[in-house]
This record gives sequence, structure tokens and C-alpha cells, in this order.
Amino acid sequence: MDFGIDFSYVLKMIERISTAIPYTLLIIVISGVMGLLLASGVAAIRIKKWKVLYPITSIYVSFFRSTPCLIHIFLVYYGLPLILREFGIFADGWSKTLYASLALILFNGAYLSEFLRPAYLAVEKGQHDAADSVGMTGLSKFRRIILPQMLPIAWPNLENAFVELVKDTSVLFVIGLTDIMGLAKKIISNDFGVKKLEVYLAAAVIYWCITFAVSKICQLVEKQIGIGKQQRSG
Repeated sequence: MDFGIDFSYVLKMIERISTAIPYTLLIIVISGVMGLLLASGVAAIRIKKWKVLYPITSIYVSFFRSTPCLIHIFLVYYGLPLILREFGIFADGWSKTLYASLALILFNGAYLSEFLRPAYLAVEKGQHDAADSVGMTGLSKFRRIILPQMLPIAWPNLENAFVELVKDTSVLFVIGLTDIMGLAKKIISNDFGVKKLEVYLAAAVIYWCITFAVSKICQLVEKQIGIGKQQRSG
């Protein structure tokens, strides 16, 4: 039973669309790493409750967590050049990759910060006091005492966020990027919609493989840093 699907064409499309994987992975890596750095900064500001930045970051987190990623892409792509133009910066010729990455960084930074903040707050105050009492610097305390206790709490959510990031890239075609989904849409358009089901199925298989690989990498990292062992011993 083939349900009317040309599976040989699906395999052909998988091979063709796979040429966009490196570009998609580039956006994923940039957005994931920079989003995590942004989230760390935002989480730190909200934990310390710095007077000026705290309300700004709270509004930022609330807005980006309450609105779709697609909206953020449009706002960054169409809105940022208008804002920068007011400061004499003309960004109309900037790469679409930059806009797409920035939108995903902002989107994921908001979500990831809400995974890091409660994980940090879950560490008992006595742990902080004990580290301070022996003269540890802030960085040393965080690296040796706080981070090892934060990771087991935050990691499952971080892993899910990285998987979601892969799927979030599927909407970047709306601003003309030729990533996996963008190439699939281009193929369908060039072929006037012929066998579009097969093309979409091919794209789905590729996303499935990438998310599976990301999950496995996260699991390897989890084992490498001993998160599972810490959870069981806790």
C-alpha cells in the first residue's frame, strides 16, 4: 500500500533538500549559542533584580514568550531597519541570515532565561553562604558550586528548547531564506505544485533526522557531565 505517494520521488527530494542542511545548521548553532548567552544575562539581571534593567528584561521575556516566533521574524526583519534608520544606520542591505538569527536569538533567549532562573534559585542559600565563607570569588562559586547543581534541574528543559529551535527554523522561509523549508517551498513553486506532498514528506524526514541527532547529542552531553548520575544520587 503506497497511499498514492511516489516514494522514489521522496528519496530524490530528500537528497536534493539535504543540500540546505549545512545552512540550516549554521542558523541553529548561532541562534542556540547566542540565545543561551543572552538568556544567561537576562536570568542574571532578573535574579539580582537590578533596578533599571529588571523591568525591561521582564517585559522582554513576557512579550517574547507570549507571541509566536513567526511574529518575531517579521518584527525584526521589517522593523529593525526602520528603527536603525532613525539613528542614521541603514540596514536594508543586511543579510537575511542576520535577521533570522537575531529573531531566533531573541525568541530563545526569553525562553531559556526562564529555565535558567528557577534552576539557579533552586540552589539552597546555604550553598551560597558556605562558598562565600571560604572566600570563593563569584565566578569560582558559580563554576564549582552553583552550576553543577543548576544543570540537573535546567538540562531537560534546555534539551527540549534546542529541539524546538530546530523546528522553529522551519518558518524562516517567510523572509526568503533558502533553508530546508525554504528550498522545499522553492521546489514546489518551480514545479507548479506537482508532487508537493512528496516534497513536504521529504522535508519532514530531514527535520526528523536533525531533531533526532540533536536529542542524541544532548543525551551524550548529559552523560559526559554526569547529569543523570547527579539526579539519581539526589
